[in-house]
Formats: sequence, C-alpha cells, structure tokens
Amino acid sequence: MHPILQVRDLTFHFGLRSAFWPILFVFYISMSAICITFFAILAQRYSTLRVPMPLIGFIALIPTITLCKAAVAIASKGTFPYNFVGQLIFYFFTIQGIETVFYRFVFPDISQDIGDSTPQRHLVIGGEKIDLAKLLHIEAREHHVHLTFQDEKSSARARLGDIIAQTKAEDGLQPHRSWWVARDPAIRAERKNGRLILRLRDDTEVPVARTRVDDVLNWLNNHVHPAE
Repeated sequence: MHPILQVRDLTFHFGLRSAFWPILFVFYISMSAICITFFAILAQRYSTLRVPMPLIGFIALIPTITLCKAAVAIASKGTFPYNFVGQLIFYFFTIQGIETVFYRFVFPDISQDIGDSTPQRHLVIGGEKIDLAKLLHIEAREHHVHLTFQDEKSSARARLGDIIAQTKAEDGLQPHRSWWVARDPAIRAERKNGRLILRLRDDTEVPVARTRVDDVLNWLNNHVHPAE
C-alpha cells in the first residue's frame, strides 16, 4: 500500500473511533444496565444465583463491538478490516482494569459519603433518643420496656404502644402484644410446641400471637427475606 494511502487509512480509523466512541460508551453502559437488571430479576427468583461482574461486562461488550464493527463497515464501505475477536478481548481487559480501579479506590469513598449523608433514625423512649439501627428487640413488662441492643441492654419506663407508633413496617414488627422486633436478616420463623415463634440473632425466642401469624409471615416475606 502506498504510504500516503496508509496514513489516510489510519487517520480515517482514528477519526471514526474518536467520533463514535461516546456513542459506543453510552451503548455499552445501557447494555450493562440491561444485563444487571436481567440478572437481578433472576436472583429474586433463584436466591442462590451469583453472577460475577466480569461476565456481565463481557456479555454487554458483544453487542457493543458488533455495533462498532457495523459502523466501521458502513463508514469505510467495507474496505477497512475489523478484528472482532481482537477488539472484544482488548476492550474486555481495558474495562476490567478501569472497573478494578473504580471499585477499589472510588466506589468505597462514594459509599461512605452516601452513608454519612443518610440521616440516622431514632426512637424517643423514656425521654431519651435511641439509635434505631442498633436496636434488636423490645419486651414490655408491666410499666417498663426492656431494650436489647447489639452490644448492651437497658430498660425504661414507657409504653410499648407509644414506641411502636414511631416506627414503620421497614423498621420492625410487633408479633405479640408484649414484643417488638427490629428488621434483621437473621430472623427465622420456627415452630415450637405447635406455635409459631421468631428466633432472633441473639437466640431470643419471640412468641407470635395466633391472630398475627399471617401479618408476621407477610412481613418476613416482604421486608426480611424477600428473595426466599
């Protein structure tokens, strides 16, 4: 090939990539989002399904590289050779390197900033503010409530009904007139002596009133174990 023609071909190839790259990038991100959504739906149906991110990236690259090949063929009228496999491998490892840097150095800082900006939920019990995130369960005994946290216990003079009025369904549930339990993935429903109980992460057994069995099971399915 004549040197001038070769330079023109290289210039054409570089110019096409530069102009088409933003479109390809948006297309790749869209394909990735579709793949993630698809596998997320499958994971809700099959709770044991685990899909590595590199596989999602590889699947999303296939239609992206196909689109790029078609664009090059149209723009060059089929005169410019395109190595599909070589481009797929090159961009796959390039993206894996970028994602590794992102998830290793950028994403943790973003997650921390989001966590810091999320307001903490509190309950007012006995005139004191209680961190809802650390609360495991509450048991009412006469005129007092006994609070169990992740690392300590305490009691206060208060009515359980007044405390529950401050909570939402995603915070926890009252399975029995004397109990309130915080939402926790460690909660398990069991049968003991023919009656339903909730076993908590600290091995506490919380009774479930017969009239609240359906509500408790629905709450577990919707808020605690939605994928099971």
